[in-house]
Amino acid sequence: MQTLPAIRNIRPKPRQAAGRTGGLNRQSPVSTAPRSTDGFLNHSFLPLCHAAGKLPPQAETENAFYESATLLCNLHGLTPMEVRGVPYPYNILLTHRDISRKLNRQPEETELTITRTKGDRRVVLATEQAYEFGGSLFYIPVIPLYRFLRVKANKACGNLLLAVISYLYREAGIPYYRDEGSYLFDEYAMNREFFLESVGEEPDEYEEDLSDIVRNEICGDIMHRKIYNRYHLEHFAENIEKFDPQNELEEECLVVAKEALQLSLDFPGNWVFQNIDSSFDEEEVATPEAFVSFIGDSRGWVFDSIQRQINDYLGNFAEIAIPKAVRVHDGTASEIKDLKFEYRLFELIENLSNILYDLL
Repeated sequence: MQTLPAIRNIRPKPRQAAGRTGGLNRQSPVSTAPRSTDGFLNHSFLPLCHAAGKLPPQAETENAFYESATLLCNLHGLTPMEVRGVPYPYNILLTHRDISRKLNRQPEETELTITRTKGDRRVVLATEQAYEFGGSLFYIPVIPLYRFLRVKANKACGNLLLAVISYLYREAGIPYYRDEGSYLFDEYAMNREFFLESVGEEPDEYEEDLSDIVRNEICGDIMHRKIYNRYHLEHFAENIEKFDPQNELEEECLVVAKEALQLSLDFPGNWVFQNIDSSFDEEEVATPEAFVSFIGDSRGWVFDSIQRQINDYLGNFAEIAIPKAVRVHDGTASEIKDLKFEYRLFELIENLSNILYDLL
């Protein structure tokens, strides 16, 4: 799998198909034939249904299924379609299709399945949302902000970005590449080790590469101390309120800061990997920390080398551990389980990263 050095949208937006544009001179319109009766077009047909083996008992199945459907619709504020008079099992299938369509009018795609409960084997509905990374790297560089803060005029704007990064690190749990035990800490350490082995007896030829390694370590530690300080989060709302943007960059920073503050208020205690099953096999599935992390610089030899290492790592796997929210509507829980936090979090990371990459 090929990874990307910058953030991209999870879902590409639809585009108009390319084609030739017509000239000014066109044929005269051709009149259509007289309209025939449209009764056939207005008639709805039941979908084909091929029973795979013996169907479960009708009364028992319908009671459990529609109880589950009612719970789901009440939870999401949906109105199920009327299926009285529709024969079994068409009524089950039509209700499933109707609810699935209504659920997916929302921005987040939801898969709706018919399943059985583990205990009494009742036929119920289950919903699942999955956030597909799509091969994108959600890397947040901190050294561009380090350079930005060295200019005194950037202090107020830089403090807003520091607060956003502090929230992502302290509250949302985004891994930091200078924290021992994190995936990218090991990658940077491995990169340094390989470099020192290759220097050999001619260190002068590698002076620039060595300075790149040292810069990622020292500046990364300085930024780590800054974002770990709770001052930025404690004064987050206050700094947003008094900030007066003077240019387009500062306006973008203010928008991102407001997004981060609102996310922290709407989802207190939520973190980036909360909906990832931690029991995945690390020999079969790529760790999500390879896709989501703070990094040092976003340019230079070290950055290019780390990307190559990540590509080599990802080339060994066919899938990655992704956030999933599964909910069986059997009456045992009363809250909606979805990935709204993840969708907003990764959008925030994308917007922030676009700013940081442009600070180069």
